[in-house]
Amino acid sequence: MTRLLPLVAAFAAALLICMGYYAWTVLWPGAGGQLPFDLRVLGYSATEAQRYLLALSDDARAVYLLEMRWLGLAFRVVLGSALLLGSWHLSRGRAAWRRGVFLFLALAWMGADAAENLLVNEMLLRGPVALDRALVDWASLFTRLKFVLLAVCGVALFGLWRQRRGG
Repeated sequence: MTRLLPLVAAFAAALLICMGYYAWTVLWPGAGGQLPFDLRVLGYSATEAQRYLLALSDDARAVYLLEMRWLGLAFRVVLGSALLLGSWHLSRGRAAWRRGVFLFLALAWMGADAAENLLVNEMLLRGPVALDRALVDWASLFTRLKFVLLAVCGVALFGLWRQRRGG
């Protein structure tokens, strides 16, 4: 398992680079320089979502719905696997409930990311005219939650790693 973790993490990094490439070269310019929904750490309002959807070109929307959707799914699975493997490996020797907490955090991040992607996909399909305020509120909530959970996972893994090293 210790040999597998760096490979999974490297694959997650490669997927992140691919997603960054599409975001930088297609989504960002295709929306007049506005950040894609998935990158808005602090979320977004219904007005901001509508403004983004109005500015989004048809080509950028198509990339968001196809390439970014599949890359996002692969990234969620691969990074989630890396978080789970890292948590499992670094929490060895701890009480079962403590190990479970670390694993739960990784699974919660995966769930928040999946929910965010579903909701963003629905917003993209509906477009700016049929956009629903509740849909935007939920999507924004899961976007923020995704980033919070990822930060918590990162801090937890770093703490486990430091304890394993004796520091």
